[in-house]
Amino acid sequence: MTLYICGNSHTRALRAGAIHLQEEEGAEPMVVFPLGTSDNEGGAFSQIRKNRVVLTNQRFSRKLKQFFGFSNFDPAQRWGICMGTHHAALYGDAFWLKAAPTWMNMDGKIPVSEALFQQMHSQSQVHFRAFIEQLLETGVRPFVISAPWPLRIHPAIADVGVPPEIVKAIDTRARVLGTQWLMDRGISVVTPPLETADEEGFLRPEFMKGGKDRYHGNHAYGRLMMLKVLQHEERTSQSA
Repeated sequence: MTLYICGNSHTRALRAGAIHLQEEEGAEPMVVFPLGTSDNEGGAFSQIRKNRVVLTNQRFSRKLKQFFGFSNFDPAQRWGICMGTHHAALYGDAFWLKAAPTWMNMDGKIPVSEALFQQMHSQSQVHFRAFIEQLLETGVRPFVISAPWPLRIHPAIADVGVPPEIVKAIDTRARVLGTQWLMDRGISVVTPPLETADEEGFLRPEFMKGGKDRYHGNHAYGRLMMLKVLQHEERTSQSA
């Protein structure tokens, strides 16, 4: 069965990694393309029509047809979704210049309770979660591929000035909450390789895209991530 992987801009590194694995290491063919940037996830982008999930975001819909040849998601297809785990919308807000999650016990900061943080996280996930629920309702059983660890050079830190430790704490907690929500629905999550993180949990410089890009992983990161994806798929097929 062909593996299809789509999602936000972090899918670009996955595509580069998949191409390397296919051309240089003999991996089975995969179809991997981004649909658009993560800001498109800020609004409703999918719905069910005639018992199939379609993408109502015009850019997403056009890319799905252009790169995959599909106008909807069929239960017979195997999908990996790279969405929902990029948390810059949470940690990039200037609110965190004066606030911090209560579990960090930071003096001089407005405490944000666990309950409030969970509400903030859930709100940021509304449209992604609606998409996942729609896929499940129509019989599609996807898995989710995580975005990379946060980057120390991310604008949230370098421009907004949010302390790195707050960025990391928010990202870590958001990943836990998001993974639990998905697992409660029987959806597995492929997490970033541990060797791509530095001692404080940020993406290592050698795995960053580089240049003016302060958001994404590079082809080396994509290769390691796609190796994990293929290992996940092998385990899934063996247990089926």
